[in-house]
Amino acid sequence: MPISSELRKTGFFRLWTGETLSLAGSQITYFATPLIAVLVLDAGSWEMGLLGAAGSAATLFFGLSAGVWADSFERRRLLQFANLARALVLAVIPVLWLLDALTIWALLAVTFAVGALSLLFDSAMSAYLPRLVGKKQLGPANSWMEGSSAVGDVAGPGLAGVLVQFLGAPLAIMADAVSYAASALALRGLPRAEPAAPDGPREKHLQAALSGLKLLMRDPVQRSLALAAAHFNFFTAMFYALYTLYVVKTLGMSPALLGVLSAAGGVGALLGSATAAWISRRFGYGVPLALAYAAPGAAGLLVPLAEGRGQAWALVLVGLSQFGWVLAVVVNLILSETIKQALVPDHMLGRITGSVRFISWGVEPFGALLAGALGAGLLGLRNTLVLSALGLLASALWPLAGPARKLRSLPEAPDDDTADAPDTASTARP
Repeated sequence: MPISSELRKTGFFRLWTGETLSLAGSQITYFATPLIAVLVLDAGSWEMGLLGAAGSAATLFFGLSAGVWADSFERRRLLQFANLARALVLAVIPVLWLLDALTIWALLAVTFAVGALSLLFDSAMSAYLPRLVGKKQLGPANSWMEGSSAVGDVAGPGLAGVLVQFLGAPLAIMADAVSYAASALALRGLPRAEPAAPDGPREKHLQAALSGLKLLMRDPVQRSLALAAAHFNFFTAMFYALYTLYVVKTLGMSPALLGVLSAAGGVGALLGSATAAWISRRFGYGVPLALAYAAPGAAGLLVPLAEGRGQAWALVLVGLSQFGWVLAVVVNLILSETIKQALVPDHMLGRITGSVRFISWGVEPFGALLAGALGAGLLGLRNTLVLSALGLLASALWPLAGPARKLRSLPEAPDDDTADAPDTASTARP
């Protein structure tokens, strides 16, 4: 990904630095939270299903509202607020653990709160980025942003494995809290992005929330992509609700080893972020999206295939699974996000993002709960993972059958919606 002089002038790389810090920390929490449940709180399949549902359940309560807030308030301040609030909430886990008061219910509550704040952050970020860089730079900017995620995917799991191995999972969470605080500081001095003035009277909150959902449902491209994401996320939630329990208990891997294998996904993410723009230029958007939806299903089948094949084969298969899965997901995210940001009007981006999250993330609690129930009873861990992977493969049908299949290129929009230029007021305080 070449460094664009146009991107550099916007202050984009300050935003990218803040994202890299927070995402590296987020990987620690993503890695350590299920280990707290398995190793500290002795959780079983059903408890792991509840934990998997807790983070995404916030979408059902705040998914539409988060988009309205992203379109109604100054977006840089929302980004900083979400980061600082996540830092404070996460700090509760090590404090409770040190006081010997940590329970599965406290872990579920913290996970829910962090999920809600992450939803607000993502809605604001999706709406802030086009204002910062202009729509002509969205492709390169999204590649860099997913590259930021990839750096976190590479550095986070390895660091998390070491921290969990030597400090314990609860104390490792503090590293993520610190990273969110550092990210909030990195956002200082970036241009503000005030909400666009409405053409008529300001809508009431519920009306504004539903307007984003109605617009999403009327747009055949955005609707099909949202439904594809919902299908994919349902089965992803099923798979990852039981993944850590299966790999630690059945395959016998330590936290440090699990961290090293998870870093293979980060390598895949780096490759995906570096090639996604080229893929869209060379092949368009529809067929690459279909392949990106199907590939994680094939990768997921490698994990249950590792059982009973010896430690060496298990390491290879789980590592390949992580690499292929994350590579495909990163390509998917870059293509889908670029389509949305290029086609949706600026004043509706927050609401459309919130509506997409409401649909595509709102199904995750049900997937995780179903996995917990099936894993604890009817199918068992291994067969539930197989079922989840097969469901992921079928998500490719949505982009193949929908209008996104015909997208070869995206229309260029004029760069008249960029964020306000930095001034003394915006650079002196958050």
